[in-house]
Amino acid sequence: MRVDPPIDPPPQEDAPAEPKVNILLVDDRPDKLLSLQVLLEDLHQNIVSATSGNEALRHLLREDFAVILLDVNMPGMDGFETAALIRRRARSETTPIIFISAINNTETHVSRGYSLGAVDYILIPVVPEILRAKVMVFVDLFKKTAQVKRQAEEHARFLQEQSARAAAEAEQERLAFLAEASNVLAGTLDYQKTFENFARLVVPRLADFCIIDVVGEDGVLQQVGSAHRVPAEADRLRDLRYPKDLSARHGATRVFQTGKPELCPEVTDEKLGELFEDEHDRALIRSLGPTSYVAVPLQARGRVIGAITLVSNSAARIFGPNTLSLAEELAQRATLALDNANLYKAAQDARLEAERANQAKDQFLAMLSHELRTPLMPVLTTVLGLEGDEHLPESLRPQLQMIRRNVELEARLIDDLLDLTRISKGKLQLHQETVDAHVLLRAALDICGPEIEGKGLHLETDLAAARFALAADPARLQQIFWNLIKNAVKFTAGGGNLSIKTRNPNDHEMEVAVADTGMGIEPELLPRIFHAFEQGERMRVGGLGLGLAITKALVDSHKGRIAVESDGRDRGSKFILTFPIGKVDNGVPEPSLKSAAPPAERKSLRILLVEDHEDTNWSLTWLLRRRGYEVFSARDVRSALEIIERESLDVLVSDMGLPDGSGLDIMEKLAANNSAIYGIALSGFGMEDDIRKSHAAGFKHHLVKPVDLNKLETLIQQVAAQAPAAG
Repeated sequence: MRVDPPIDPPPQEDAPAEPKVNILLVDDRPDKLLSLQVLLEDLHQNIVSATSGNEALRHLLREDFAVILLDVNMPGMDGFETAALIRRRARSETTPIIFISAINNTETHVSRGYSLGAVDYILIPVVPEILRAKVMVFVDLFKKTAQVKRQAEEHARFLQEQSARAAAEAEQERLAFLAEASNVLAGTLDYQKTFENFARLVVPRLADFCIIDVVGEDGVLQQVGSAHRVPAEADRLRDLRYPKDLSARHGATRVFQTGKPELCPEVTDEKLGELFEDEHDRALIRSLGPTSYVAVPLQARGRVIGAITLVSNSAARIFGPNTLSLAEELAQRATLALDNANLYKAAQDARLEAERANQAKDQFLAMLSHELRTPLMPVLTTVLGLEGDEHLPESLRPQLQMIRRNVELEARLIDDLLDLTRISKGKLQLHQETVDAHVLLRAALDICGPEIEGKGLHLETDLAAARFALAADPARLQQIFWNLIKNAVKFTAGGGNLSIKTRNPNDHEMEVAVADTGMGIEPELLPRIFHAFEQGERMRVGGLGLGLAITKALVDSHKGRIAVESDGRDRGSKFILTFPIGKVDNGVPEPSLKSAAPPAERKSLRILLVEDHEDTNWSLTWLLRRRGYEVFSARDVRSALEIIERESLDVLVSDMGLPDGSGLDIMEKLAANNSAIYGIALSGFGMEDDIRKSHAAGFKHHLVKPVDLNKLETLIQQVAAQAPAAG
């Protein structure tokens, strides 16, 4: 019979080597030490030898030993003395000691060894098996003790790590909750909504119900947020009544009275009686079953402005110091949110107040301009009428021209106030087209011509710019030129010099320089010369100090630049304007500035003039009739509508503010009747909103008083050019 060879088992992985322990041999004789080492070699442990008691003690200072084999009879310090010293050290007081001796003279000798803590007393000659067995017992005991110690240490480390991990997780969860609370509190600046969201966040994660109270502007406590774990119970929290006086005994007022947080781990009937003097509130809270609560103040800038109350109604959730600490941190974040909300509300209120004040200012300026313009209208109209009278003595013409110039100057000052308002509100509107800058510059010079001549100024003009077509609002560009020329004339004494020059510094720009030899500008004023109401010494000459501020804003709106140069007081000044050249397709454009002169041939039209100011009504009616128009005048809406009913009309020239309504009412009535009367608004109100409303009602044009009669007639004649006169 064939027998198969045995199959070798798979090789086993070597188990990790067991750590060796130390065995200490103490004997003054080397031969005895060697024999003991040979006997114990099979134990495969660390054998440490010492030839004296002192050497043995030095080893014990450095290492631990499973067992000590100690000779009794040694020179100097014998084994008993060595053992006594070993036992005095805490580290070695329990180390097993086996005495080995060739002397066995008395029972007392052996007893002394045991009294010093020896575990055995072996006489020479030693039986090897017995010695190895006894030593091995202590080696195993040392190993097991070390293992138990390691296991205990590992278990302690494990518990410590578990505790640290739990603490870290709790802290992480706490920080995450605080971050979420911060996000909720920062989510809106409406603090009512903020605290309602906040109350819903803490319930039920921290409490079974939550109430947030804040002191209102009237000094009375009010509830701004609440939540309950049971939604049906949430409404009951809002039934809680609050006293009018913070000194009253009420659960919500306690932190206001003390300014300190409050922790109550157990709520009793006695505690409820202490908290609430009102039976209704006491019964309401009792019915919600509170078991413990935490109340913390909301403090801002050193005073209590509110309180957060967290309540538990479960025996499983008893509030303690950790809950109080978390509630205080939440209160700090809530206080910041409340403070921000109050600051935002204050800012909103301030903004609304500023808007109301600004609106009131605009209304005041609009009314002021209306009241100032209205009396100027009949004066200017009458002067224009007299200037056009061919029978007027020549000696009176200079006086009339002087009156007209001053009335126009007064109107210009009013316009400056309104322009400043438009600029500050960003409502300055430009109607740009391609214009001839030289034509507008000459027109501005013509306007200032009488003043230049009157002061005997020497005028030098050098319009050398070859490219002078600009993309601009012609009226505003002429206003820029007029402001600077008028400014130069105003601040230059009689007989001085005035220079107007243009040039092209490059292919893309045109430069206009207005220079004078007048009173100049102080160096410290130069950086502020374009600020509103900044005139320095120039204030003595008069004016509002708005012209240059408006001029700069108009230049900026045309994407241009303005600069000023002056060598100081009484050394003249020079203003330099730079504008981008406009795009022109066919050479130099035609002048955009329309002639102010009325057409040579007028068509007679039927005009309804509605004006409640008696002098303005009379002067305009008189002047228009002198120019060949058939004028029907009315001083209120009712009279105007009666005339419209019985007369066929071509043009309506109407004031906006009338005793029984507005010119808008008249135009809207005409629109409802599908009337084709051409409407021209005439008003002392010239703000953008006034112009927008008149155009929306159907007026084709909106003229601001005092009106240039030639411009009014030009608009009237546009009707004649479009259709034959009615009637």
